[in-house]
Amino acid sequence: MEDQVDEESLIVQLRTAFLQQNLEPFDSRDVSKIRNDDRAVLAYLKNCRFNLEKAFNMMTESLKWRKSFGVNDINKESFSPDLLTDPYLYFKGYGKHGEPLLIWDIRRHKKNNTTVNAEMKKLMPLLLDRREGAKDYKKVIMLFNMSGCGLSNIDYDFIKYLISLLTEYYPDILDNLLVFEMPRLLSAAWTIIKNMLDEDSRDAIKFVNKSDVLEYVEKDQLPISLGGTNEVAATNVMENEFQSLVDKKQVTFTQQTSPRRTQSTTSSDSKTSPDKNMSPLQVTPHDTLTFSVQQSNAESLPQAIKMVNNREVQVAYKVKTTAPEHYRVKPTVGIIEPGQECEVSVQLTPGSAVTASRDRFLVQCTEITSPFKGDITEYWRSVEQGKVTEHRLRCKVVMNGVPSKRKLII
Repeated sequence: MEDQVDEESLIVQLRTAFLQQNLEPFDSRDVSKIRNDDRAVLAYLKNCRFNLEKAFNMMTESLKWRKSFGVNDINKESFSPDLLTDPYLYFKGYGKHGEPLLIWDIRRHKKNNTTVNAEMKKLMPLLLDRREGAKDYKKVIMLFNMSGCGLSNIDYDFIKYLISLLTEYYPDILDNLLVFEMPRLLSAAWTIIKNMLDEDSRDAIKFVNKSDVLEYVEKDQLPISLGGTNEVAATNVMENEFQSLVDKKQVTFTQQTSPRRTQSTTSSDSKTSPDKNMSPLQVTPHDTLTFSVQQSNAESLPQAIKMVNNREVQVAYKVKTTAPEHYRVKPTVGIIEPGQECEVSVQLTPGSAVTASRDRFLVQCTEITSPFKGDITEYWRSVEQGKVTEHRLRCKVVMNGVPSKRKLII
């Protein structure tokens, strides 16, 4: 009980000291939070081991940064749709004590991609702000997935920025920072990074492999790529409370004004006389993906998106959806050889049938002029938008043989 009394006293002291200074350098919304939210004040005290002076300095610098960075004004309009629906920084799974697992696939990060990196720097504070304000607040486990990384993926400034967010600007939010399967050739790079950090930040970093990581996260909560068994199809920057972020992607599907170039002739006709203005892929079904379920809380039978390559060169494809958390999609990207076909399996997850009628799928494809055998995910990041053809599919649910009818409440 004595400890609790001490905490309450220190909260009052820290709050009073902060509010007595000139408040102009701070966002009024942050000032209001410090004035009214004991948990926000306590977070700084805990981070600084209840050293009042250190907590005051940390709070002051953190809130100055929030105003200069415009954290409170970051919203879904701040991001491109692809960053939200095909992310490499995303929540997926939970730690052993219910901590949200925030994964960063570093091998998809390119330090010279200034546009994407600027958006990523905005995305992280948004995710952490939403996490801090959640009713079921728990600390976050951050996992740096370094499997398959090379020197071109190591961005010292960006890594230092992320660690600063977790250890300086968002007190008491980081449970552990796991560095997963770091290649030996990058040991020197991490030595440089660790030397840039203070002692507390260095202590937060744990180096793990597929065996060690199970000390922090159960196997069924880890994605398959990390040695786990979590088969949820699409990675997602969102937890459930972030669902509104996907609205931007949905608008893009339905309102895009670029020509919709779809294949309307048979595959045999296309092979003999391909039209360069038509899609290099013949996509089936043409406009509607129908899912059959026995009841609303059951998963559907797997459906297939069939694609036939109508060209004499390789064609790369990518399948996206406005609601990645509602579907298991395999494989989401790939290459189809000339004259060959491919099927993508799509399955509606349990409980998703009620809202599926508002969902959309997007099949993107592009010709590969030179034979390609590398990482197709990386290849897509370098494709010019003008060379991409798109095919859109709406979703329909048939429940016990009767199409699902629901009124959308907007």
